[in-house]
Amino acid sequence: MTSFLTSWDDGYTLDLRVADLLDRYNAKGTFYVCPHTQHRSQMMSEEQIRALSNRHAIGAHSLSHPHLTLISREDAQREIHESKKWVEKVTGKPCTMFCYPYGAVNPHVRDLVKEAGFTGARTTKDLEFSAADPFLEPVTLQIMPFPGRRHSRISWKLLDHFGPLRARYTRLRKLQTPHAAMGSWLALAKYLYGYAKETNQSFFHLYGHSREVEKYGMWGELEEFLKYVKQSQ
Repeated sequence: MTSFLTSWDDGYTLDLRVADLLDRYNAKGTFYVCPHTQHRSQMMSEEQIRALSNRHAIGAHSLSHPHLTLISREDAQREIHESKKWVEKVTGKPCTMFCYPYGAVNPHVRDLVKEAGFTGARTTKDLEFSAADPFLEPVTLQIMPFPGRRHSRISWKLLDHFGPLRARYTRLRKLQTPHAAMGSWLALAKYLYGYAKETNQSFFHLYGHSREVEKYGMWGELEEFLKYVKQSQ
């Protein structure tokens, strides 16, 4: 049986809206939080994180959201160990999962996470349906604009409008994804979820950032997909 997993990064206040949607459609999520403010956005308070931990899993996401592969071993160790302690202090529950900021991981960082006492860690490697290493757990799909970008002010992104599709096209074709399913994020999500079930994959793992769901106006698409998953189970 294919497990339906979701995870949400950074700890924005908007995560509470995600949690409400997950509850509505009987889905579960892991919310990876850190005490550092991200993108000048409103973050969940410790009280909100504690309350959320009674509904969904809370994972660690470092203290200050650095690229762990670009800082010293000592600093990386502190970011990892102290974030675990912080989550456990806030929630009053064991923290077993870690999420690498920016998906940045190498063998040394992976080992530091394991040494800290976590039982697993999530990356951002996508279009996958199983995990060979619990400390390099991939995802299946990120909720984001697809096949093209939206509202970017970064010059190189403006010149690569269909970057999200271009970067994944080869892998999508290997998954026998029809071109019609590449026309929108929702169509792709439904196809990949169906593929996971039909081929008896270990999981379908949806992840994202609630700030981006808000920024790109994707709440409707997220709810429609969660409804689709519930009806398919």
